[in-house]
Order: sequence, then structure tokens, then C-alpha cells
Amino acid sequence: MIHCPHLTNDNVCKVASGMADCQAKVTPAACNACQNESNPRAINVVTIGMALVNKKRRKQDTRELHAMLRSYLPERSEEPATLKIADYRPGPGNELKKMLAWFARPSETCNCDTRADTMNDWGVEGCLQNIETITDWLLEEAEARGLPHGRFTRTIAKSLVHTAVRRFQKKFPDGAPEPDDDDRA
Repeated sequence: MIHCPHLTNDNVCKVASGMADCQAKVTPAACNACQNESNPRAINVVTIGMALVNKKRRKQDTRELHAMLRSYLPERSEEPATLKIADYRPGPGNELKKMLAWFARPSETCNCDTRADTMNDWGVEGCLQNIETITDWLLEEAEARGLPHGRFTRTIAKSLVHTAVRRFQKKFPDGAPEPDDDDRA
């Protein structure tokens, strides 16, 4: 993550959180997008978008934020993709992907995004039932990148999968919210 006076140690954007009336966790991509806005580190299209997504997930009224967004986007005909919940599908796969991102970026030859989506589709129960498959995926990718991939590493990989599942369950105890038609538009 970048240095921003509005970013807490646990990756919560204070600007978006203030608009959403809840803790708005952010990704490095969102922080970078905010930095590239004409009004960085403040209320801008990105921070409004993060607030919108968080309010929508909690099934709260978003009309005020939509009006605010329109004032920031007078020349654009549609909302940017960052505002679509469908583009950020919470799930165990995305949790694992975030955990691994600090040392391994997806490459052109890996199936990281597809496998994260598969894990998200499986959900908690499916990931636990398919933990050996997921572990094999991690070891396969480790081997392709020249990283350790032996028996000890298998134990660590399996532990990472369990941790990703627990993190997802902690964030979404009732399961991932389903995007509605407005989110897919």
C-alpha cells in the first residue's frame, strides 16, 4: 500500500469510511486509483465508489452518494467499473489471492484469477472439500516460479488456504453478498 494520511494500518480508508458510515477496507489497486485522481487522498470518484459499494453491501440507501458521484462525473455517461460489486467478488479465493499478493503477482502464464474465481464459486464448504486440489494448485505455481514446493511447503500451502477461508468467514459470516442487476450493468 501507499503512504496516505487517510489509510489506517489495517487498510481502512478514512475518507470512504466517513461517507459509508462503516469501515471501508481498500485494496492496493483502489489506493493507486485514488492517487491518480485529480483530487487524490480526498473525496473523489474512487473514494465515493468505495463508499457506495460498502453501503450497497449493507443494503443501505445510496442515493446521496450517487448524487455526489454525479457531481464528480459531469462528462461521463456511466459509472466507472470500480463501483460495481460484481467486479469485487468476495470469497475465499480473493482472500487467498490478497494473502499471496505481497510476494507473488499473477503472471501471464498462471491461472491465478481463474482459480480464485473457482474458489469463490465453491465458497467455504467447497474450498474445504477441495483443499487438496487448491494446495496442488499452489504447489504447481510455486514449482513453475522456481519456489520451494516440497512436503513442508504443502503444509504451509494448506495452512494458507485454511487462513483464507477463516478470513472470509470473519468478514462475511453470512456468506458473500450477491450482486444485483445494478452491479452488473
